[in-house]
Amino acid sequence: MLLLVPSILLISTVLSQDIPEYGPISANFDAWLDRNGYGKYDYARLDLGTAGSFGGMSSDMEYFDTSKDPVIFFHGNSDAALTANNFSTGWTTTVQYFLNQGYTLGHLYGTSWGNTNTTAAVERDHDCVTVFRLRKFVEAVMDYTGAKQINIISHSMGVTLARKVILGGYINADDGSCNIGKPLGNKVRVILGIAGANFGLCACVGHWLGVTWPTCNDDNGLWPGETCYPNPMNGQCAASPLPSPCNGLTYSKFLMDLNNSRFKPAQHIFSMWSMEDELIDLRRMSRKFGDDLIGDGNMVWGRPTSEIPFSDSNKIYKNYTHMETKLNTAADQFHIITQLTIP
Repeated sequence: MLLLVPSILLISTVLSQDIPEYGPISANFDAWLDRNGYGKYDYARLDLGTAGSFGGMSSDMEYFDTSKDPVIFFHGNSDAALTANNFSTGWTTTVQYFLNQGYTLGHLYGTSWGNTNTTAAVERDHDCVTVFRLRKFVEAVMDYTGAKQINIISHSMGVTLARKVILGGYINADDGSCNIGKPLGNKVRVILGIAGANFGLCACVGHWLGVTWPTCNDDNGLWPGETCYPNPMNGQCAASPLPSPCNGLTYSKFLMDLNNSRFKPAQHIFSMWSMEDELIDLRRMSRKFGDDLIGDGNMVWGRPTSEIPFSDSNKIYKNYTHMETKLNTAADQFHIITQLTIP
């Protein structure tokens, strides 16, 4: 999730209704990870219980249906792989839908990154440890299954994390500089980005006003740039249409590297977002709950921030909140992955 307000209390109590438990990762997959040098990355995430991870075959005897490419899921800031509480809802709904359509947990994989502490969301960015760990997870799934290609479904900050995992290359972050590896190239069949911030967040404008949270930093964060050269348009980041042409904009180096790359992240690229995904006003801090997180009609300096560059097609919803674009669209996600079209 792209949650940026530490002073707002977001309820994180455990849901009372029965929730299907698809995690953690299978014992077979966990043992394979240990044997093959991946154990140090703690992909099971048992600190989150059954919500920390999912995926894997039940035994070495289980048949892996090669007609289906594995799907790897990337959640957002303060979320989890599966439902952990009534804010961190994970991918439970989508996993259940895929299973009902004939997939198995041998084809569906996810691990948690970060934690579900919403008050710490503003401290998270695209750091070396997180991105490198997720890259190794993708490599592990491909090695474990023997798959030649994978599909990726991502939500919120998970979109830009997934894109960097695919692109590889260098990151400069507070935890150091690192090389994530070579681009995955044609190994990614589909990437679906749901409610991401590919061009940053207008809520992160205002460095001169003291908006300096790590999530908004201008190196590996979600800073959208302050104005559009050569026309000073301070305060109009979300204006649509912009009153003047927007050229030469400098924004987060991490995001610029992603968006200006000559490497296409997948053979097929799809983006989804909602027009009602409204980010909390960081300066007024007037809302209680962070359901609506992108904001401003999805526009950042004249561009829909949730559109991954070179997308084959986009699906735009009218009335979903930030979380609902993930929770209420499992059928659409399945259709995109299997049919390579927007429903």
